[in-house]
Amino acid sequence: MILRIVSLCLIFCIPGLAQAEPKVIGTQNSALADFEIVEITGGLDTPWGMAFLPDGDVLITQRPGGLVRVNLKSGKKTDIPGAPTPHVLRQGGLLDVALSPDFDKDNLVYFSYAAGDKSAEHTEIARGVLEGDVIKSLQIIFKANTPKKKGGAHFGSRLVFDPQGRLYASVGEGFFYMKEAQNTANHFGTIIRINADGSIPDDNPFVGKEDALPEIYSYGHRNPQGLVLNARTGEIWEHEHGPMGGDEINIIKPGKNYGWPKATFGIDYSGAIISDYTERPGMENSILHWTPSIAPSGMAIYTGDQFPQWRGDVFAGALAGQHLRRVKFRGNKPIAQEKLLEDLEMRIRDVSNGPDGALYVLTNGDDGQLLMLRVVK
Repeated sequence: MILRIVSLCLIFCIPGLAQAEPKVIGTQNSALADFEIVEITGGLDTPWGMAFLPDGDVLITQRPGGLVRVNLKSGKKTDIPGAPTPHVLRQGGLLDVALSPDFDKDNLVYFSYAAGDKSAEHTEIARGVLEGDVIKSLQIIFKANTPKKKGGAHFGSRLVFDPQGRLYASVGEGFFYMKEAQNTANHFGTIIRINADGSIPDDNPFVGKEDALPEIYSYGHRNPQGLVLNARTGEIWEHEHGPMGGDEINIIKPGKNYGWPKATFGIDYSGAIISDYTERPGMENSILHWTPSIAPSGMAIYTGDQFPQWRGDVFAGALAGQHLRRVKFRGNKPIAQEKLLEDLEMRIRDVSNGPDGALYVLTNGDDGQLLMLRVVK
């Protein structure tokens, strides 16, 4: 893979100066498709999630707090007040963002974020109405039951709607509380499923069961930061961070146990063995694991028209790996993988299909970028 830097997009941070328009900053020759890398904008403060508006603009969350609207043609950034004020500590902050399936009618925007304080924190979901360039009528619809969680780690927090309008969200196991991921009496290490208003679907797998919370859809997860609808199959696909090794891609099934920490390909950061098992009876196996870890964040299954060779491929941002990982599956079996954007040497936080058939990427950090991958013109 060869990355050719052809121009630099200058970002002016001094108030009153106009921002440079989007520019091609490189091209890459990949295994299946050559593409241009376009910097739409820079100067984002640790961006985390994005959601495309019907008019073509994109909403981007910034982990220290603050929602930004970016025009994809000009790169212009507009601050959008009214988003939740998060608990900001280590990995905690304002995290994912998603639009209501009925956004054209209700203008609702959904947010996941860290809430609480240093002594007790949790993952929370709220929704508000986008009116012009302001979020109004903010309403909390879910608070994770993660008692005594503290430390600012592993909030999970990806959001995705299914075709029936039900909202799936990931909740991390808090790093220090790994054993709780096997306890369905709390939300540590779970994928939850709720209706768009925060109520609980009647057919959730733990509804009416003793010692289990009804929002839980699956459990035994570590820190899921990728969650996406597979449009071909209707399944929810997820990826999560392992410790040292054992990052996973899973297909989420109702009521299933995904093993953490009783079964894992990873070991503790100290080098200690977490489990002697990589799989166990009654627990779901991953369809792919990365050992050593790439630290995956953000996930997309490509559905656009610009790169028909990529259609159906999984894309995952790699934080530790500092690249965009492409995985081709045949059914549920990975048959090829490729590292993209390695030469940028940037941690990739999120990746998403764009309305124009391009692929969009957020780079991590206090000078984060929104990049577009498009066919070479």
